[in-house]
Amino acid sequence: MWKKYLPLTVPLLIPARARDIPGGMRDETWDGDGRLRLLYESSSIFAQRREMEELLPLVAQRGREAFDADGVSILLLDPDTDELYFPWVAEKDPRAARRLLELRMPADQGIAGDVLRHGKPTRIDDVSQDERFFGGADEKTQTTTRAMLAAPLIHQGGRIGVLEVIRRSPDTPFTDNDLELVVPMAASVAIAIENARLYTELRESQEKLQDRVGVLQQEVSRQRRSHQILGNAPAMEQFFRLLVSAGASPISVLIQGETGTGKELTARAVHEASTRAEGPFVAVNCAALPETLLESELFGHRKGAFTGADADRRGLFEAAHEGTIFLDEIGDMPAVMQAKLLRVLQEGEIVPVGDTKPRKVDVRVVSATHRDLGEEVAAKRFREDLFYRLAAFPLAVPPLRERREDIALLVDAFLQRAADNHGKQIGGITPQALRSLESRDWPGNIRQLQNEVERSVALTPPGQMIEESALQAPLTKAPPTTATAGKGSAVLVPDDDFLPMREARALFEADYVTRALERSGGNVTRAAAELELSRFMVQKKIKDYGLRRDS
Repeated sequence: MWKKYLPLTVPLLIPARARDIPGGMRDETWDGDGRLRLLYESSSIFAQRREMEELLPLVAQRGREAFDADGVSILLLDPDTDELYFPWVAEKDPRAARRLLELRMPADQGIAGDVLRHGKPTRIDDVSQDERFFGGADEKTQTTTRAMLAAPLIHQGGRIGVLEVIRRSPDTPFTDNDLELVVPMAASVAIAIENARLYTELRESQEKLQDRVGVLQQEVSRQRRSHQILGNAPAMEQFFRLLVSAGASPISVLIQGETGTGKELTARAVHEASTRAEGPFVAVNCAALPETLLESELFGHRKGAFTGADADRRGLFEAAHEGTIFLDEIGDMPAVMQAKLLRVLQEGEIVPVGDTKPRKVDVRVVSATHRDLGEEVAAKRFREDLFYRLAAFPLAVPPLRERREDIALLVDAFLQRAADNHGKQIGGITPQALRSLESRDWPGNIRQLQNEVERSVALTPPGQMIEESALQAPLTKAPPTTATAGKGSAVLVPDDDFLPMREARALFEADYVTRALERSGGNVTRAAAELELSRFMVQKKIKDYGLRRDS
């Protein structure tokens, strides 16, 4: 669809006297070395390039060939800051190239600034004698510029930058013919750059739309699961008051609570109570991604940034533009990423992997952790400055053991949902079974309770009520015995509650994995290493036994 906005041909602007030469531009002054033909071919090739990464190196190559130059540079105008910058650099020294990419200069200074301001090309035989010369680029690359051609890049929308052609030898100045030839080259380059810009804008618009569609699909999926915070206990009344205040405030919110208390659900409620409710809500689990992937996931990457990066990819921060990003398990974020996240919070901009130009984002950050970040800061495992940025509005989610009054309400909701999922009618839950559930401590909190109800519904015949016998036996921590296993004392079922071997083994495993998770501070990778199991196997046991959830 975008092609209709782009010109099909790009005219090469040739000086009038060259067009009037009899025999088709064969005057030795203009075309003795085939430069006009080269420029004409170049303009057509430029017009076919839709990506800046392909266009700019080609301009540099063709420019060097046409003018026998040591270097060709394009400086583009950043209208937001009124500065000129290098969008691409060809330098043998990668450090010098990075420095040039970081270099910015006021648009009203230097030779380039003067050419941009007045819209007229210029030829300079020795830039060191020109008071307008800005030597920042030479300082960065440790080279010396002598002769220069500079022409404005002009499009229908105005002046967008400057094309510079340089020679470093004092013995080879440019000629007036060179100056006249650089004008048509600059014109074709300006048109090609504007075409590439329009193409990039349309492509990014399409990517944003795809991101929004993906977010909306996730939202629909989550809504179908009827997410709703339920609770009437006194602890929840205070929690709800703080939640409403957090939603009304624009500052960052840090949600703290044990595993399985519903931190993501709380974050979603904060988002929906805010002025950003119409924007996207994007959730990412910082503990679920290795450090090598987390930066790319959050900030995106450019094509070729690393092995496998075969196309540009937008990050989750850009997908959450004008909405909310939820960073779950922020306490597990690596130190390097903590520093980069702090920059996002301070500057309101991200830099994709493999890119150098920052991109502005308007995102509210809501984070969550089951860790005590105060202790993490004291132990130097979490940045203090980032902690204070994230915890501007702390919000604690009560564990289920502090709101036992809500268990009956939660069980009723989970039972109806599970019955619908299984496609069968359940008559409810017996008082004895409900009292059993209300008496437990639920270390896995709401997620563990939901898993228990789901399992009980699966075991209960249609039309009947959930009996206490359908419930799993609660984890029992008896005093250590002489029996030992692995790295700790075995936890056995008391004699008066003798169970079949399969159930006893499951009971022991659930307890042992729970204690390994407690010892590792909830970190699955460290718990797996201590248990000498794979991370996948530990996660499977966590799911099977309803021990915890990452939100």
